[in-house]
Amino acid sequence: MIMPIRTTKFRRSLDRLLGNAGSARHEQPLRASGLRTRRLHLACGIAGLGHGAKILPGWTNIDIEGNGTTTFAWNLTEPLPLPDRSVDCVYSEHFIEHLSLEDGRRLLADCRRVLAPGGVVRVSTPDLMALVRKYLEGDVREWTDMGWSPQTPCDLLNEGMRNWGHLYVYDEAKLSAELTSTGFASVRRCRWGDSAHEPLRGLETRPDHGDLILEAQA
Repeated sequence: MIMPIRTTKFRRSLDRLLGNAGSARHEQPLRASGLRTRRLHLACGIAGLGHGAKILPGWTNIDIEGNGTTTFAWNLTEPLPLPDRSVDCVYSEHFIEHLSLEDGRRLLADCRRVLAPGGVVRVSTPDLMALVRKYLEGDVREWTDMGWSPQTPCDLLNEGMRNWGHLYVYDEAKLSAELTSTGFASVRRCRWGDSAHEPLRGLETRPDHGDLILEAQA
């Protein structure tokens, strides 16, 4: 679950992403970096918003804003300005839940397009099943370390689904199906920070609250 931030603040920033970050002036720096690193970190964060920026060395870090050197601005609801089969790894943490189902599907399909054969996407996102389980248990204290303290189980379920700009929260079956339908194979659930692929180990920064973390191969 992401850090509590005002939904209006997040939506304003997302509007900036949708309106300003896909222009031609951003295309060449991102393309050059992506072709050099062959690793894409989607929605790396920006300073002063939520968890702030998480810059992965040796990766092309993409988000709402970018400085053109360590981070790159791009509208992630638009196709990435990279050739087919040009990268080896794609990673995102707590981002896909901020997209509509349709935009999330398009993003996964574009990740599949840019990944080389054998390349891997790793997606970390809140798990709907974990949220429902805490609702059924009546446990509203799970995320207090994140500054989130819903008053009732009903509040927990509604806030977890709707706050912080969340648009679609996945369970394992749904996200696995979306990955498969966009052409990925060998979908598997991973433990927090663990991967069979060395570049994808130890990437998670959010405290482990039973997040849904899936890897799939192109």
